[in-house]
Amino acid sequence: MLTVGLDVGGTEGQILDIASRLDRKRFEVMVCALKGEGVIVKELRDRGVRVSTLGGKGLWDLRVLYRLFRVVFAERPDIIHAFLFWANFASRVVGKLLRVPILISSYRDVILWRKWGYRVCDRLTARWAHTVTCCSDAVRQLALSQVGGDEQKYITIHNGIDTAHFYPRRTLTKPEVGLRDGIPAIGTVCRLLEPEKGVTVLLEAMAYLAGPSGAPPCQLLVVGDGPAYDSLRARTEELGLTTQVVFAGMRRDVADLLPLLDIFILPSLHEGFGIVILEAMAAGRPVVATSVGGIPEVVSHGQTGLLVPPSDAVALAGAIRSLLSDPDLARSLGASGRQLARERFSIDSVVRQHEDLYEVCFKQFA
Repeated sequence: MLTVGLDVGGTEGQILDIASRLDRKRFEVMVCALKGEGVIVKELRDRGVRVSTLGGKGLWDLRVLYRLFRVVFAERPDIIHAFLFWANFASRVVGKLLRVPILISSYRDVILWRKWGYRVCDRLTARWAHTVTCCSDAVRQLALSQVGGDEQKYITIHNGIDTAHFYPRRTLTKPEVGLRDGIPAIGTVCRLLEPEKGVTVLLEAMAYLAGPSGAPPCQLLVVGDGPAYDSLRARTEELGLTTQVVFAGMRRDVADLLPLLDIFILPSLHEGFGIVILEAMAAGRPVVATSVGGIPEVVSHGQTGLLVPPSDAVALAGAIRSLLSDPDLARSLGASGRQLARERFSIDSVVRQHEDLYEVCFKQFA
């Protein structure tokens, strides 16, 4: 299983769960990252998964291809399953040269093909992939339209989570993460990358919620780190929200943080799937999210959450206000979302789908 890096992220979390749960009687697994060590590396090794990191520096470090060539030559894998653009590209080039029997690519987002160079590289090498997995139907349709090729090669395997890990629990208190008791809390968990993640829109929604009183009826917890951290802090000050917004940084205890929230928000402008929505649902949190990418495949408006248009701070504020003022609706959405997460998006189901895919590909192409 080849990826770009192994820091905290949705794709990296899926690789961790899939690689560590594949049936070891049927599959020998190794995870390889084009970049260096990341947080997920230790967790993979703790779960008994072999990991190789290639120490790539920057987008055009061609030494990575040589290092990957050496790893693949030594391992002689039957299958390389790559995740994300650069891993897809590298796996196709090296896999083709070394005649790896089965090459599987994976698409995880909906904004990649805005860059013409990426489209060219994808289209030139995509035919070397035997199968392409996509994390949502929205990503599948976009990949098919932008990359092209045999429609039968593109399949959707939705993300999944260990729902038991997010069973509602309260091991943390609000003051421990900087929140105040007695005030409703809303929150988001994401990489702080703007404008894609829409956290700026969420801050503006908080300002709309404040109204004439000058103080919103809730407080906001932002979990995550990234290049937009400083600009988001600055925007918080501009909006006069410093006492209502807590930036918690990158955390690996999201399962313990979610029960502190009355509402979970994902305000992304673009999103391939939004796995953190499943985590919030599994924790029984009502969800407000934008109707972009694969999100509507998880959130049914008025049934398992509320959907709003992207980049619309007023609509986002209205949805938050409606749930804060209607606890019965909030509880109903949270309960329905929890049931959906358990029934349709368990990690065990995702692992079985990957196992079946590998078996089918092996019989067909090896």
